[in-house]
Amino acid sequence: MDPKLLWSLPWDADWVTAVCFLGERRVAAGNNLGEILLWDLPDKAAAPAPLPSRRLDGHTNIVTRLLPTPDGKTLLSSSCDHTIRCWDAEVAGSGSVTLVLNARTREYLIRGRSSRVPAPVEATVKTQQGGRVLSGHKEWVSGMSLSRDGKTLLSGDDAGEVVVWDVPSAKEIRRWKAKGWCYAVALSPDAKQALVSERYPVVFDSARHAGLKLWDATTGKVQFDLEPAFKGMHLSAAAFSPDGKFLAVARGGEVNGLNGKVFLIDPATGKKTRELTPGHQDGATDLAFSPDGKLLASSGRDTVVRLWESSSGKLLKELGKGRGGQFKDWIHAVSFSPSGKLIAGADMAGSVHVWSLTG
Repeated sequence: MDPKLLWSLPWDADWVTAVCFLGERRVAAGNNLGEILLWDLPDKAAAPAPLPSRRLDGHTNIVTRLLPTPDGKTLLSSSCDHTIRCWDAEVAGSGSVTLVLNARTREYLIRGRSSRVPAPVEATVKTQQGGRVLSGHKEWVSGMSLSRDGKTLLSGDDAGEVVVWDVPSAKEIRRWKAKGWCYAVALSPDAKQALVSERYPVVFDSARHAGLKLWDATTGKVQFDLEPAFKGMHLSAAAFSPDGKFLAVARGGEVNGLNGKVFLIDPATGKKTRELTPGHQDGATDLAFSPDGKLLASSGRDTVVRLWESSSGKLLKELGKGRGGQFKDWIHAVSFSPSGKLIAGADMAGSVHVWSLTG
């Protein structure tokens, strides 16, 4: 494996908080303002970084998660505006708008009276309105996860409501209540198991809560309470491997030192099987398995994307190391392309980075 950074796509309107691939050559990203942009990637790695081609308008608050259906034709987005939206990725845009992709950087330098203000990076993009709305949540939708066939969706919110949806009909199947915020959720590929990380994000230790449970997603009943094995840890990210044999979780929040560790769990027993080291400095933010399940990607507040061998837990590569630090450009989210040859990262500083894993 010889990873190479292909493109850094500028978009500094606000923090970029979510990212995914729609097919092999299209990337979607969402930000703190509720905006979603799409980029069509060049076929050749040596080509210049592309400009965005489309903006999806509908969310009014932070985009917390983006997921594609397996055919790449539908994009699912969750938001702090209490909704989940389903976007048809193949429809024509209904209008157009011109964006300045480095507007925040320019404004900062102008206010500082810098003589080195860059020229505006402009892009005229198609606009797409609305999308089908799943409106069963009354609080921030903090996460969601999709079954392998793309027909079942799991979502969780900051009131502890966990909802299972039928995607084709956009109908709620069942729901149950977790304790505190649903900090991270993950649905098994066969849609039979659901992992929910719980937390009360309060300051005082006596009132804090951190929990982790595996649920039967078909009944809403607890299968395994994993809290004793992860006592006091706020687990910010979770993902099942494509074959359902591995379950990865990662510690997030503001933790000290290299404590943003990644752990592997056997979902059949609920037992912790492996701890991957080193951890991410100051906390991990996201996890994603490659389509063949051989790789696990983790991202963190330390600006690093790490690639691990799923079977052994061996650290294979680090992407982005040395680009910044805490409170500068965390990698909020990571996503593999359908072939597993590309990986994208959503950057707090206002960029979407795309790496090739084949050099």
